[in-house]
Amino acid sequence: MLKLTGDPLAMGAVLAVAAVPRIVFMLIGGTFADRYSPRRVMLVSNWVRMGLMLVLALTTWQGTVSMALIYGIGFLFGLADAFMFPASSAYPPRLLPPEQLAAGNSLFQGTAQTTLVLGPLLAGWLIVAFGDGGDGAGGIEDATGLAMVFAIDTLTFAVPIGVLTVIRDRFPPPVVETAPMWTSLVEGLRHAWNDLPLRTVALLLAGLGLVFRGPFMVGIPAFANAFLPEGAAAFGIIMSALGVGSIIGTLVAGMTAHPAPQRLGMLLLADFGAFGLIMVFMTQVPVTVLIAAAVLVSAVLDGYIIVVLTTWMQRRVPAERLGRVMSVVGVAIQGTFPLSAAAAGLLAGWSISGMLLGAGALMVGVTLTGFASKTVRRLGYG
Repeated sequence: MLKLTGDPLAMGAVLAVAAVPRIVFMLIGGTFADRYSPRRVMLVSNWVRMGLMLVLALTTWQGTVSMALIYGIGFLFGLADAFMFPASSAYPPRLLPPEQLAAGNSLFQGTAQTTLVLGPLLAGWLIVAFGDGGDGAGGIEDATGLAMVFAIDTLTFAVPIGVLTVIRDRFPPPVVETAPMWTSLVEGLRHAWNDLPLRTVALLLAGLGLVFRGPFMVGIPAFANAFLPEGAAAFGIIMSALGVGSIIGTLVAGMTAHPAPQRLGMLLLADFGAFGLIMVFMTQVPVTVLIAAAVLVSAVLDGYIIVVLTTWMQRRVPAERLGRVMSVVGVAIQGTFPLSAAAAGLLAGWSISGMLLGAGALMVGVTLTGFASKTVRRLGYG
């Protein structure tokens, strides 16, 4: 979109178009995962996304790609993602015994974080190396490099499709969902709501998405550009520290014994507080290296907690309902982000530092309030 229009707002609009179906249809995606098996849902999702990327690669190569086509691909990709997330979260218990779930989740999260660090670097290098430096096909700058990136991305879908075609469930659920679709969906919502610890986790994650994700994703690049001498390079350093720290945290979670369940609430609060303190810290100490170091430490804790929390939910929820419950958690995480990003952008226009300082202080306040709550402190007991 940037190459077509030069307008960052257009790129944001594409992300929003992809986010809406991802949020709206995720509960249905979880219902499908429980009804038709997570493996089949992931297989169909990967075929659809592979086809969409192929269309994008070919039209970019030929110079026929348009804004309308990109909006359509974004919407359909978000729709396929809505089915992919709950299915991928519900599948590990069908492959691994309970005692191996932590190691499996660590491998899954570690791989995901590694690709998030390496993928953009590889894509950027390919665009520079094979781009034409000017207007290519259809007047699109660097069309050759962009098309090559999309083509490689298309080919990578052959790996999950091949794996999902040959593997089979080792531990299928004892009960197969046969109730009407709407009844099944409502049952999953009721299960998540009636389970107090699960409901508390979902609300905490929704709060984290509302107070933290928008200010962090909007504020970090804006703050780096305005206040850090390295500018865009500072943003890259900080985000790399976030990715590397997350990888370390997931590996630690996979190689060590998990804490007692009753410590889950305290760990979640520590995660909240750490990221809140970072946003306060960076406004007071605008030094790239120190900010990156603080982000790295907090990301280690966050990566560790993601694995611990995911494993806890997979062990707690019956396998035949896991897809629906994980979709509720996914909606809690994703659903507040558009509002959070919009509010952060509005406040950043007034004051970038003020927005970060306010969000960080609010997160620290939530953390202290949580420590005073018996329900949160005893989260893992239920």
